[in-house]
Amino acid sequence: MTWAVGAFTATITVTTASFATRVQLLPDVVDISSIPTASGVVSLIAVFYGALRSYGPDRVGRLAMFGTLLGGVGYALLLSILLVTGVFS
Repeated sequence: MTWAVGAFTATITVTTASFATRVQLLPDVVDISSIPTASGVVSLIAVFYGALRSYGPDRVGRLAMFGTLLGGVGYALLLSILLVTGVFS
């Protein structure tokens, strides 16, 4: 079930990014590649936490997937809030 949520979130993110690029919805200063970067960083933090707690490989794998989902969605929401409030204008 977790992979389905991750796949759905990734699809929404890619669709939004491609639409924003095609229609020039976002200003040129906003770099969408920071979403995968944030997702990877949060995933690494979650895996590091799991390794420190001596979790098994299956549990660390679930932490990696959750960290990826949390980082990507969290940064996309943060970016959306910043765009709506006019920080990038």
